[in-house]
Amino acid sequence: MNILLIDDHFCAREGVACLLKQIYPDVQVFEAESFAAGLAIANAQPLNLVLLDLQLPDCSGLEGLAKLKADFPELCVVMFSGVGDRDLVFQALKAGAMGFVVKTISRQGFVEALRDLLSGRVFLPATVTGEVPAGDVQTANGLATVTDPASLGLTPREFDILRWIARGYSNKQIALQLAIQEQTVRNHLRPIFLKFGVTRRTELLVKLFVRGIVFGKPGVGNS
Repeated sequence: MNILLIDDHFCAREGVACLLKQIYPDVQVFEAESFAAGLAIANAQPLNLVLLDLQLPDCSGLEGLAKLKADFPELCVVMFSGVGDRDLVFQALKAGAMGFVVKTISRQGFVEALRDLLSGRVFLPATVTGEVPAGDVQTANGLATVTDPASLGLTPREFDILRWIARGYSNKQIALQLAIQEQTVRNHLRPIFLKFGVTRRTELLVKLFVRGIVFGKPGVGNS
């Protein structure tokens, strides 16, 4: 497995590289202190994951993200930043990021983020995943907490699935949480995407952010 770290701070790169090697003993970690250096590595090495700093000396992380996605559309690129407000996460997802990891994340949180990202799941900071107490009408920042499927034009099952999508879960993981078949999840994705006017998960997450929609903690089991 090959992971590229693009960060202009030596200590940050060394710390993350050390942690990656502890988690995955066989990982090959490539380091770059600028976007240009990182792009050269990406052109020379097959990569499984790129952790891209938001602020770089030769370009912004978002500009670098757009360039990487243009050159390598299937590459999993994750923004790695000291801040993780909703606007930044929104911009990163819109530009094609598969996730957004805040540098203040705990060791265990980082391990879980890597596991999710490498398994194809979108990873987002807890501040934007809609993890708020069920039943609240308004969150602290004024975003509407949605509890009624009909308010979004969804069936109860579509609503259940959407809440897990908002947490970044894959089809397989949603199926396990709801005790249903993975094909059942797929069958519900098309109408969900259609109702929100999107074609993929990251677009859907962006649309939820734009509309200020958050959810309470999803339920489990086949209700």
